[in-house]
Amino acid sequence: MIRTLIPLTAAALLAAGCASAPDTRHITAPTQATGIGGNTPAGLVDLAAHQMKGNPGDYELRARLLTIAPGGGAAAHPHAGQPGIVRVIKGTIVEGRGNAQRVLKTGEHWVETADTTHWFVNPSATETAELWAVDIVPRKK
Repeated sequence: MIRTLIPLTAAALLAAGCASAPDTRHITAPTQATGIGGNTPAGLVDLAAHQMKGNPGDYELRARLLTIAPGGGAAAHPHAGQPGIVRVIKGTIVEGRGNAQRVLKTGEHWVETADTTHWFVNPSATETAELWAVDIVPRKK
């Protein structure tokens, strides 16, 4: 039994060592970009169409992780002056604009332009949905 236990213990220790996290103590900066994918824009929003008053310093770029509880959502609201792009990163969202609505699943996105007035809801009865929302908002003074 001991003859069997020693090789099994050694194998388990080796496997654990191979599966451990990488050593990040000696990482150096790359000399050029490599291994990066997904450089195609998910969506573009024309900022000129929003006719935002003031100068760029009056606004901030905001990124948020929004969680939408089962059955939760946002009532109809406009985006004139608050352009953005939203990506579903978990779950399913139903988004409505006017009389049209669509179902967006993980990995899909929508853009919020000067003409956008919409609402959205998480139709699941059990799963929380998550959205990654990036928008431009007036700077709080």
